[in-house]
Amino acid sequence: MTPSTGPAQSGTDALFLRLRDLERHLASAGVNKHDRVHMLINACIGEGIDTGCRIVGVLAALGFNRQHAGITLKAGLKCEPEWPNWGRSGDGRYYAPPEPPVDA
Repeated sequence: MTPSTGPAQSGTDALFLRLRDLERHLASAGVNKHDRVHMLINACIGEGIDTGCRIVGVLAALGFNRQHAGITLKAGLKCEPEWPNWGRSGDGRYYAPPEPPVDA
């Protein structure tokens, strides 16, 4: 804790803040709920939340239906994933391929 900033934010709190900000941004941009779940799954994987139970749990904590999150997680699983889908390694951890470069 520093005198000017107060207590330091925990890593988990900061993670949820980033994910909630992303969710708010996507919703305000008019992205439908299904696509938001898909994008948030990628964000979770990118943040190191890489097991099915944790991904679904985080999405539930963000206000999404657990079953919908689980179905979307399963539907986006590919043997040879290409962005924006994901794969799963032998130990059950999910991974996302690199995001393609944006054309300038």
